Amino acid sequence: MKIRTTEELYNRLSEDLSWRKKELTLFKSRIDIAEEKRVNSEIRAGIVMLYSHWEGFVKNATSYYLLYVKQLKLNYSELSPCLLTLSLKTKFLEFNNNSNHEEHLRFVDFFQNDLNQRAFWNLEKAVDTKSNLNSEVLQNILSVVGISFHDFELKSNLIDEKLVKNRNTIAHGNYLTFTKKDFNDLHAEIVEMINNIFNQITNLAVLKKYKKSA
Repeated sequence: MKIRTTEELYNRLSEDLSWRKKELTLFKSRIDIAEEKRVNSEIRAGIVMLYSHWEGFVKNATSYYLLYVKQLKLNYSELSPCLLTLSLKTKFLEFNNNSNHEEHLRFVDFFQNDLNQRAFWNLEKAVDTKSNLNSEVLQNILSVVGISFHDFELKSNLIDEKLVKNRNTIAHGNYLTFTKKDFNDLHAEIVEMINNIFNQITNLAVLKKYKKSA
């Protein structure tokens, strides 16, 4: 996969966001019209779907952004602090696998003298949702790409208790009682946060926040 321009990134993000929102709207409609005897099972399925699209979009959106920046072929010295940290962590792990002191000296030499080389990071390891995208994991992922956690901090309890905990309860085969209003409120909050992620990632690219400040 290649994402070479901000337009390509925007289109990729838009496509990913669009189908997820359509599916979530479909589930909400099913729950709204569900008969009393079916409503709880529909809500349970809906919560699992909400979590799935929450995790899926956060992972895809941040991964697409990192792929886009990587393909700009910037040097280490040109990167913003968060992306420089990501790339240096990748580089450090290469040396850290060897206990030889000379290998560690090579890392120090690289850090002091070779930051004008093209930056690199492992895309597969850069974004890890841990299959449990709670507020703590989200904060770490956002810090990787350079998005402030401020907008999501007040949503931490909602993410942890109403989304992730309830999704885990359902996934482990346990019963859960959830009203239509509870689900509709959660649906609105998750869609709002997904939209926020979309806007933040887009702004990072358009404003070139991946580059070190002058």
